[in-house]
Amino acid sequence: MSTLQSLSSTRKVDDAAPPPRRRISCWRGSVWMSMKSFWYTVVFAFPFVLRVLWVKDETTALSGGSGVELWPRRLATARFRLDDMKAVKRVVANATINDVLVGAISWGLSRYLETTRSTKALKEGTQITGISMVNLRPQPRLQDISDVTNGNYEAWWGNKIGPILLPVYYHRSRNYDPLQFVKRAKTIMDKKKLSLEASFSYKLLDFSISFPVTKLASTFYNRMLRNTTFFISNITGPRDEITLAGNPVKTIRWTSSSIPQAIIMHMVSYAGMADVQISVAKDIIPDPKVLANYFEDALLQMKQSAEAQD
Repeated sequence: MSTLQSLSSTRKVDDAAPPPRRRISCWRGSVWMSMKSFWYTVVFAFPFVLRVLWVKDETTALSGGSGVELWPRRLATARFRLDDMKAVKRVVANATINDVLVGAISWGLSRYLETTRSTKALKEGTQITGISMVNLRPQPRLQDISDVTNGNYEAWWGNKIGPILLPVYYHRSRNYDPLQFVKRAKTIMDKKKLSLEASFSYKLLDFSISFPVTKLASTFYNRMLRNTTFFISNITGPRDEITLAGNPVKTIRWTSSSIPQAIIMHMVSYAGMADVQISVAKDIIPDPKVLANYFEDALLQMKQSAEAQD
């Protein structure tokens, strides 16, 4: 059962009748938008195929090693106030919470690399590629669990997700406007949203599963992850405080394991806060709290810069 369907079992603290509210986005196309969508799909599909085959990130202090999915892990949490993220996105035209998140992660990773001795020779603008999963299931609303179990569902059980490449870039923090990270993230994300990269990658990997060579799908997934540096996801949780079986829910956090990358990040927003659960291979990043602090500081400095321009 998907995470979002699990949320349908919860109820608001102040009103137990309806399920919790979530924000729903809507996209409408046109002929021009369709042409741009086709172009960006071609532009992004080609690098994705190359990542699956052999192209990989330059080795940095964030890169994993052989068997990194089996190495001991450490966890830390970066906490963001949604109001702070909204303050930043207000000064960047048409920006979203996702753009602010990617900007904060990009700057936080840059600051971490900047303070790591082994990366002092790292070139300005070096690409650090992440993998992000895009939900492809139609979700006009949060379905009630009773409707799903009775067969009255609008979407199938389980997940239907397609991976996309999420490039961020290393920049030294000296004399650098932090809002530039958000603007750069927005430029990339806008193009990604117009493309069908997620649908293409889903179909490609779905086809590999049905291929007679049984290990082809696992090889594709493994290479895609090994040839990139980090994994990140973002789930929009309830805007209201909720209860589960009558018990108040204070925070919602989750993580995953056995991914062949040194850094795995999952963000869930809930009741005015956004928690990024960070899982790292401790032999690569000994103290993930340092990384979490860089992410939190990145958002706060972005907010200060936004307030100065507002």
